[in-house]
Amino acid sequence: MSPRPLRRAAAALALLPLAAAACTAADPLPAADPAPTAADFPPVPLDGLRVLVGNDDSMRGEEADGTDGLGLYALRAALCEAGADVVVFAPWGQQSSMSAALSHEAEFGLGTPPDPPEEYADACSDAPSGGAVHGVCLAQGPCRPDSPSATPVDALSFALAHGLPEVVGWDGPPDLVVSGVNSGPNVASQIPHSGTVGVASTAVASGIPAVALSASVDEDLVVTPETLAATAAFGADLIARMRGADLFDPGYVVNVNHPASPDGSPGTDVRWTRAGTGSVLAVDYEGEESFTPVVRLCEPGASGCVAETREDADAVALLAEGAVSVGALGVDRAYAQEEDAARVEGLTALVAALGAD
Repeated sequence: MSPRPLRRAAAALALLPLAAAACTAADPLPAADPAPTAADFPPVPLDGLRVLVGNDDSMRGEEADGTDGLGLYALRAALCEAGADVVVFAPWGQQSSMSAALSHEAEFGLGTPPDPPEEYADACSDAPSGGAVHGVCLAQGPCRPDSPSATPVDALSFALAHGLPEVVGWDGPPDLVVSGVNSGPNVASQIPHSGTVGVASTAVASGIPAVALSASVDEDLVVTPETLAATAAFGADLIARMRGADLFDPGYVVNVNHPASPDGSPGTDVRWTRAGTGSVLAVDYEGEESFTPVVRLCEPGASGCVAETREDADAVALLAEGAVSVGALGVDRAYAQEEDAARVEGLTALVAALGAD
């Protein structure tokens, strides 16, 4: 499963058919249109763009390994630097693999982090909303350190219905919801469980364009701060290019998975992918009277693992070939591109252009 980054081969040359008529010279054929490049999709400033950021890793940002929301702060900083007005509503505590779960018969409280991670302490200070960060917990009153957490979708739903208009003062919904940066990939069999994707899917179900951003593991199966920063930078650039090309669309989630980046540089091998059909992880259970789940990576032919069937699968691009995977997911988590390809035509062209440079 260790990423093995590969350099893409040079773009294939277009073959132009030649035609000739007997004893006469044929008119020359028109030159084929060149393939689009990143220059055809320039990024534009995000000034005036109101972005709601959520995640499933929490907004605490206190753990040294970054698994409790460091990626959220990297994303918030990158979006603010590009000019966006960013507000965060995220779970108070770790809520990975909660999908689109909702809490029933609960009361919600709000909390703020005691201090943002040091490297992002000054981010968003010039943004109209100041980059406000709110954690959502299950409590009567403000969140305490031991308060149970709301789910990722609880936080999003609260933000849309109450937090943004009443707490922040926005007059209307956000222009875009961005979920992440998640600590760990969300591809193939992992997608239905993902709280990161659950937030984005719930946003598009509410009529708001959404992007889900996830960072992959390195050879030691660790998501480093450098990879989180690279994923955030790639995501902010992609969003700026999407805005410039008028590609925000509430009909699907843009699901982005970025490979490990030891030096913090955004990936340049970018692939348009489909959600994979295979298994990434499997779970065994150990014990006799009580049972402990033990997660393992899926290897070819391993029990409990389904083999991948798609050559253009997100898991293949990301985990086997070390590329940035970008694809579209519908609310049902399985966007039927072959049935509605025209809807994502502009987005696929942008991704192809980024991958061609």
